[in-house]
Amino acid sequence: MKPTIESILQNQLNKIQVEVTMSAYTENLPGWVENKTEPDFYRFCYAVKGEAWLDIQNQRHIVQPGTLYFLPAGTMQTFGTGGNEPFCRYWCHFRLELGDIQFINSLRLPPFVYVKDEQLLQQLFVKMNAYQHSTSITRELRLKAALLEMLAFYLDESDLQRESLYDSGFGVKWNEVLAHIEANLHENIQIEELAKFAFLHPNYFITSFKSIVGCSPIQYVTNRRIELAKKLLRETELPVTTVAKQVGMQNHYLSRLFKRYTGITPVQFRRIGKHCVDYPLDCGMTTSEGENS
Repeated sequence: MKPTIESILQNQLNKIQVEVTMSAYTENLPGWVENKTEPDFYRFCYAVKGEAWLDIQNQRHIVQPGTLYFLPAGTMQTFGTGGNEPFCRYWCHFRLELGDIQFINSLRLPPFVYVKDEQLLQQLFVKMNAYQHSTSITRELRLKAALLEMLAFYLDESDLQRESLYDSGFGVKWNEVLAHIEANLHENIQIEELAKFAFLHPNYFITSFKSIVGCSPIQYVTNRRIELAKKLLRETELPVTTVAKQVGMQNHYLSRLFKRYTGITPVQFRRIGKHCVDYPLDCGMTTSEGENS
């Protein structure tokens, strides 16, 4: 993935924090109505049988089996059943941190998506419903993992409104910053230099960059250098010293930093990468202890 708006989205999603507050499976009889509510939590609703209607943001939707609805916090919502049979659905309520609320709202997600892998989605809801009654210390962790997978599913199926992030020159400004970083990973990149692309004072640039991208400029540059080193080790036969030079590091520093980030040296990474290509089913294997690094 090139360092454009997509990489900003990815960094923001990587640090998102969620909390599942309730999850269940419900059957509502014909004639059921839940009048206007404005919850301070988010909702997922997955219809599996019957028909219902939903009024949200002054728009009416007919909810049918095979659709997953995403209902944002702070929106006026009214529900009701349609037809002559019960309306059956899985649902969950969850909360986001304030910064994540602003980010998710900026994506302008559609109110629903059509579910292609119904078995996968149903399994996620079943897991959440079961985890709620668990007394394990990993209960919250498992609930969060299931919800994050569901959110990832929804985002993958959505046509993200990336153009919303280009408002007021946002996209142009930050794309130029990230593009400059990518083109100069082999050089000594200065904060003052990057700040000029964003038309910001260097001190404010650091804070703004972290708010938008999800990490500090130094951390972002380091991450991109490590990713480029991985690519070069995987796809070329360049010596490690040359790889280090192309990512703007000295050989010993790349080896130390690479091991700190991945747990293995560049040479071991290359060896394992080749093993995975030749024997993909064994790619969980690592090099033997004592191999030269």
